[in-house]
Amino acid sequence: MEKHRGRKVTRERLIGMLREIFPSEHDLRVINLIYYSLLVFYKLSEEKLSFTTSGRIRVRINDEWDLRLLFYQWVQETFGGFIPIEKRESAMLRFCEEYSVRRDALESVLAGGMLRGYKLIRRTSIVPSPEDIIAVSNFLLIEKTLGLSDSATIYFYDVSRKGSLIKDMIFRSKRARLILEFKEKNNMLICSLSGPLQIFKHPSPIYGEYISYILVGSLAAHRKWRLRAWVRYRKRKALYEISSYDSRIRLLEPPWKYHGKRRKIEAFDSEIEMKIYNLLRRIFPEARILRESEIISTEDGTIFIPDIVVEKNNRKAIVEIAGFWTENYAKKKREKLDAAYRSGIRNLVVVADKKLSKHFRNTQYPVLYFDKSLAIARSLRQAIGNILTGKRNYQTNTIRPSK
Repeated sequence: MEKHRGRKVTRERLIGMLREIFPSEHDLRVINLIYYSLLVFYKLSEEKLSFTTSGRIRVRINDEWDLRLLFYQWVQETFGGFIPIEKRESAMLRFCEEYSVRRDALESVLAGGMLRGYKLIRRTSIVPSPEDIIAVSNFLLIEKTLGLSDSATIYFYDVSRKGSLIKDMIFRSKRARLILEFKEKNNMLICSLSGPLQIFKHPSPIYGEYISYILVGSLAAHRKWRLRAWVRYRKRKALYEISSYDSRIRLLEPPWKYHGKRRKIEAFDSEIEMKIYNLLRRIFPEARILRESEIISTEDGTIFIPDIVVEKNNRKAIVEIAGFWTENYAKKKREKLDAAYRSGIRNLVVVADKKLSKHFRNTQYPVLYFDKSLAIARSLRQAIGNILTGKRNYQTNTIRPSK
């Protein structure tokens, strides 16, 4: 790659050179894995085409498509949309003279990149070592495998900064609409992740991509872990197991370690969370409204991080939002909230989509139901106000949305 850096080369040529380096490797997937690992450090850059023609007709060209479109329009006007094969050379020369365009530039644009290749550029300040390539390859391989999964469980050992890890994973899982659960057991942090099932009880293929998005970065950040995932491949379901103690993945690094680019995470997990957050700021202007600031361990080891905390006069009200209404999600949410209540969490208010009402019957904590109108300001003020003033011995969810 360093030998060809700064030169024009095609993807096919690069892969061909890799195959020459590994003549005994007959599995093209291995060569492709190395190639895509190298693209973390290098890129094929398309040279920018931007100029103003200086011939008899002046036209501003901003990119390849502008030049291609100009040529097509010229062919339409000059030849009625079709150039006879015997006139191709003379026609291209005539166009280049009229617009003062380089012949090689026109040939390159019309070839659509198939002939000219792209300039090979190193995107990192360092020359990658073989160990760097292996570390990235291992990461991409695990990422790809998790992309085929419909559920996964990861066991983290000796996690020193539990809070930041949990909050990051919960933040990502909510954005991906996946069900994420944590438990603590024997100095382990157990994380279970799954996607809601579709109408025919088969997981959607996009869930695997989201599972990968949530988990794989944590694997590289924490050096002691064990992973189990159910993977669907070629209409079969298989158990995929791997551990950080496996000598084959002794080297494991995420691509962003080298070029610093990570996926963007939006400020709020959902539109309804943003609306309720802003509503609480209007209702309680003197209180602190905090998002995902508390980490609560329940009596059975489950870890619970509420969506919003309202804090005033040394009192806190926990607001949990249940707005994603699949059966599995609602069941898990109810179990987690009940466990939090049994563990002594009495300052809890749940704001739930009214489609979930059958799943939140007979709770010992208040549940407010909302619809598209989100007409719950009065009920929300009453429920949270009772907690902030010390009146928080709720027995049933008798509070209803205001009209």
